[in-house]
Amino acid sequence: MDSRVPISVQKILNDYITLCQNKLPITLEGFYLHGSIALDAYINGSSDIDFIAVVNRSLTEEDAKVLSDLHKELNRKYKDTGMDGCYLLVEDIGKKQSEVKGCLNVNEGKTNWSNDNINPITWWILKNKGITVLGPDIATYNFSVDERVLSDYVLENMNSYWSNRLKKIKKYKAFLIPNKLVDLEVEWSITGVLRQFYTLQEYDIVSKVDACKYALHHLPEEFHNIVNEAISIREGSDIRYCNSKKQRIDDTIRCMDYILKDCNSIKK
Repeated sequence: MDSRVPISVQKILNDYITLCQNKLPITLEGFYLHGSIALDAYINGSSDIDFIAVVNRSLTEEDAKVLSDLHKELNRKYKDTGMDGCYLLVEDIGKKQSEVKGCLNVNEGKTNWSNDNINPITWWILKNKGITVLGPDIATYNFSVDERVLSDYVLENMNSYWSNRLKKIKKYKAFLIPNKLVDLEVEWSITGVLRQFYTLQEYDIVSKVDACKYALHHLPEEFHNIVNEAISIREGSDIRYCNSKKQRIDDTIRCMDYILKDCNSIKK
């Protein structure tokens, strides 16, 4: 298996492939990794295994039940590492979300019919940095992701998901300050918007931590403490850069406000 795949993940994937070939023989034709593993940013016990599985026929409800049981079995065995991905036909690789039908989605042992994982970010990472575990090399698939399509998708995501999340933080910040939710919010929101910021600046995709490190060279110094705080939380360090939980939430709000405005100005 590709040396970029951590040993702990190789063990899970070997078990997965064996189970899949036993329970659904002559069905799985390709298996590819994107996400944190492809970006050399996998954190054991924290990161998911992001994947695209290629099957040679449309899956039935019976197939979905078999795969659901298979993933639940793996989730019980490897509690700290979830698999997050989908099962597609070869002709679906690289397609727009609206064009993909009958897609079986998997998240932490649970399966459902959904095309939520189909987006330009998934295809960009797969095309440019994806890892082939099983089947034809990813380079043999004939698809591409236009920079404009990628940046338009990222900006739309900023102005919907991240804008709405910022509004919720502002509305409910009093509930975040007294408890451990503050760590989760700082890590998720700061690293999330900074990955978008990086992509809109560089037309590239990097890990959350690398996006934060990039931001330290491109954001005003007033935001450096909260960015370093997000890096610290993400890497499991106890080092903190803000003086209080209130400051961390306030700085998160100010930083997200700044990034949202800046990203929209980039695209004008």
